Amino acid sequence: MVRASNRLLVSAVLAVGAFTLTRLCFVAPPPAVHQPLRQSHVALQARGGGEYDVSDADIDAFYNSLLTGSGGDPPKGTVLSELIVKFFHGDFTPQGFKRYSGLWKGPPPGNIGKKDIAIGVEKLKEQMANPMFVTKGGVGYGVDETQKVVDDGKGWVWLAAEMSPGGLAVELFKAVPYGKRAVLVAKQNNVAELFDKVNWDTALGNIEKTFGGPQIKQR
Repeated sequence: MVRASNRLLVSAVLAVGAFTLTRLCFVAPPPAVHQPLRQSHVALQARGGGEYDVSDADIDAFYNSLLTGSGGDPPKGTVLSELIVKFFHGDFTPQGFKRYSGLWKGPPPGNIGKKDIAIGVEKLKEQMANPMFVTKGGVGYGVDETQKVVDDGKGWVWLAAEMSPGGLAVELFKAVPYGKRAVLVAKQNNVAELFDKVNWDTALGNIEKTFGGPQIKQR
């Protein structure tokens, strides 16, 4: 009688175990929760989007701010006039720019003066109208160098400054110089319009401002 009871007890336990196992096998796993993907600020900057975008209206405003002077050449003794002489007074050749190495005309002779600045400005005008060397730009701030373009097709030509190992340097761009110190911008097919009315004080002040990028004090 005892053995029969034990057999019944074992059978009951096995039955309960089998039932429980069956229930466990048919319980569906909870549905996966998919979190929405959020694009990071870094990713936006990497493809040129975000707070540093420069619109056509921004370019027009920048250009018009420069047309508030009386033209002529920049004053002697300013950072801007010295940069123009340093990077444009010379010869532009297929092998590169050959800086003038003769005696400065002054006045006084031997020092950079109005005559040298005038030559530098004329060379700058020539290069803005038909640049021999153009630095890539455009697309947006912080983009990879391979994404930048030589010409964005908008018809503007820019003079922009940037700190280099040898000090402040200027380059020409035919696309927005994001993250650089945009000093001047002109319509490539009408460079004279800028230089007839340029406000050199405004241009000089632009050297202290980053265009299309975070403000960074470079000097």
